[in-house]
Amino acid sequence: MPREWIENLALDIKQKNHEAAESFGREQHIAGIIADRGMPFFTAVVSCLETDVAEIRSQLQGDLTSADTTIQVVSPSAIKLTRSRFPWFDAHLTNQKNNIVLDYAKSRGVAGDPNLDRKSVHFAFHVAKDDSFSIQEAFSENPHRFQTPEELAKHIIELLFKV
Repeated sequence: MPREWIENLALDIKQKNHEAAESFGREQHIAGIIADRGMPFFTAVVSCLETDVAEIRSQLQGDLTSADTTIQVVSPSAIKLTRSRFPWFDAHLTNQKNNIVLDYAKSRGVAGDPNLDRKSVHFAFHVAKDDSFSIQEAFSENPHRFQTPEELAKHIIELLFKV
């Protein structure tokens, strides 16, 4: 039969560490959801980008602003998007463990230096209390939230093509 001081110590541990244990369990649950859904979300974003770029290419065909726009798969978790002019851009989209990063340079005219004036936008995966999955701009006071890969792809296309 346990001694009374051990029973008291066990009760104290249960009371004082219960919240931390629940928080740890929730964090592990969230990490599992991100691990399960993150890469498929990224793959769907890439597919949407390919569709959107093909549609833009079709809409601009024959126009003075028409230019070669390419999407190159660098690895399963990274792509490179380039456009030679009007606007020119050099962009890298990478799926990292808990986020997607868009690193890009662009200018209104013809090709610039891809090493100058680069910008990075981080999109962090988010899991709500009801386990719904989305992604949102990180490091922003008023982050945009994207519920679907199509919404994020549209945002990326607008960032790259709008002057």
